[in-house]
Amino acid sequence: MLNSYLSVCEDAARAAGKILCDMLGTAHVRHKTSPADLVTEADIAAQKAIETIVIGAFPEHRFLGEEENANTSIPPGSTDYYWIVDPLDGTTNFVHGVPIFSTSIALTQGTNVLCGVVYNPITEEFFSAAQGNGAFLNGKPIHVSSRQTLEESLAGIGLSTRFLDDSPDLLAFKRTAMVCQSVRRCGSTALNLAYVAAGRFDISWALRCHPWDIAAGVVLIKEAGGIVTKPDGSPIDFCDPSPICASANETLHKAIVRMLNPES
Repeated sequence: MLNSYLSVCEDAARAAGKILCDMLGTAHVRHKTSPADLVTEADIAAQKAIETIVIGAFPEHRFLGEEENANTSIPPGSTDYYWIVDPLDGTTNFVHGVPIFSTSIALTQGTNVLCGVVYNPITEEFFSAAQGNGAFLNGKPIHVSSRQTLEESLAGIGLSTRFLDDSPDLLAFKRTAMVCQSVRRCGSTALNLAYVAAGRFDISWALRCHPWDIAAGVVLIKEAGGIVTKPDGSPIDFCDPSPICASANETLHKAIVRMLNPES
């Protein structure tokens, strides 16, 4: 069944990607919770297309998406199959015409991610993985970085759109920037994790995110030989509406967890 799940996942991501490309530069924009929290017609249209495809193929499954009438989390203890979807991760980039955004789709059962894809329709880079079958970029196998120290590492991080001088996000960024070779904030958590899986970024963390931001990235990194947890080292829990994550190969993972938890 995994191949069938992944095939439908890929079809849905490509359909969403076409919508995003067609609507780039023309989609109406509105605010959700603040001027920094944006949603566009493209987000909504892409999510509807994804839901039509995946639930059309598997009507007994459930759907958890970011936009419009979405559930906010998976009920604790659930063993149902859930499609976890961010139709447009990087909406602010999309609105400004920056070609760094993605569609992220994953299928989970409980805390187990069965398969997932992250697709940048502008670059046509398609990251995919199914449990036990490895991770791939446009059909070619990918693996996490083999670098062993933070000093030689490139970090891809997620930051909130708004924060205070003493916010945990900013303090963690400062610690990272002082140690790592360099730091990138590309504006798409899903792409950050996909880049870790491909060995482009050596580490990645995000202190504030949602299941749809990270679900596909979790299976990509695991299948590429990496590690994904919360920054304190505990397991990711998709029943939590705001999970947090850290990712790297084993050696770097230990180092980044220590850095993100200096008082422990």
